[in-house]
Amino acid sequence: MRQILKLLLLPVLVAALSACSEVEVESKPVRPAQVWEVGEGPSSTVSTYSGQVHARYETDLAFRVNGKVISRSVELGDRISPNKILAQLDTSDLNLQVASTEASLQAARSELVTARDELKRIRDLFKKNFISQTAVDNQRNRYRAAQSQVKSAQAQLDLAKNQSDYSNLKSDSAGVVTKIDIEAGQVISAGQPVIRIAQEGEYEVHIRVGEQAVKNLQPGQSVIVSLWADKEASLPGEIRDIAPAADDNRTWLIKVSLFNSNAGLKSGMTAKVLFKTENSHQLTWLPATALFQQDKQPAVWIVTADQRVKLQRIKLERYLENGILVSGLDKGQQIVAAGVNRLHPGQAIQPIAYTGKAHHDMPNAQ
Repeated sequence: MRQILKLLLLPVLVAALSACSEVEVESKPVRPAQVWEVGEGPSSTVSTYSGQVHARYETDLAFRVNGKVISRSVELGDRISPNKILAQLDTSDLNLQVASTEASLQAARSELVTARDELKRIRDLFKKNFISQTAVDNQRNRYRAAQSQVKSAQAQLDLAKNQSDYSNLKSDSAGVVTKIDIEAGQVISAGQPVIRIAQEGEYEVHIRVGEQAVKNLQPGQSVIVSLWADKEASLPGEIRDIAPAADDNRTWLIKVSLFNSNAGLKSGMTAKVLFKTENSHQLTWLPATALFQQDKQPAVWIVTADQRVKLQRIKLERYLENGILVSGLDKGQQIVAAGVNRLHPGQAIQPIAYTGKAHHDMPNAQ
């Protein structure tokens, strides 16, 4: 029995002796980390946005009277001259109205002649003391009423003739037809836009920017415009107008005037607008992979002199195509540029050179 007990206790004694013999614990290996050294930030940044060429002045034409369209004489892309008839309405009802007002005018004129002759006759009788002054005054009032009736009938006739003329849709200026919403046989209402004319002469580029970009733009700011059809051409321009409110997509419409509007521009061309913005304070370019969040605030991991990491909050200024622009860092500081979510404060690292995209000269904003 004693022999069996000795055999059972032997493994326990061996394990205890082995544990006592371990005097050193193996330490965790120091993990490598890609590091980016903060350099001189750009003194200015260039933002690029795609847009479309538009005529400076675009007019939606509409008939000034109701009616049925009987003809349209233009097509999309047609060049038109001033006072050219673009479309016509049926004038049957309008002609009847002109005829009716002409008859009313003739009746009013006849009444005026009668009232004038009667007033002359009554005045003669008054001079002979055959009638009273009251009779003269009453007839004078009837004569004046007849004069007013003639003026009213003449105004009605002029209005009817104008409405007849409004059955012809004309353009006040030369331009190009860019939109048509009218066909023969269609019944339209007064004021309903039917044809859009882009006036020739001045062109501009329309772009849309986000909330972060619009706060850095202002009317009169200089820009450079390039055309997709002619990538070598650079056209100077400036911001003419910034929409006061965002659209449903939370973007703002920016209108850019071009100084050289005769450079082979056509409505609908694709263009790129480049904004150069001078930075009011020191900015630093960083890879986007260096960004970390601490309590929902942007931060980065700083590498200390003893090759350990600590968090430092920064201000995120702008998102770029190839990184981010931040403020709050000093030149020469080393930043962990990748794998930031696997670090903890005070962790020791082995710095290695950052191998990602490191171009940061004049970055393009989004």
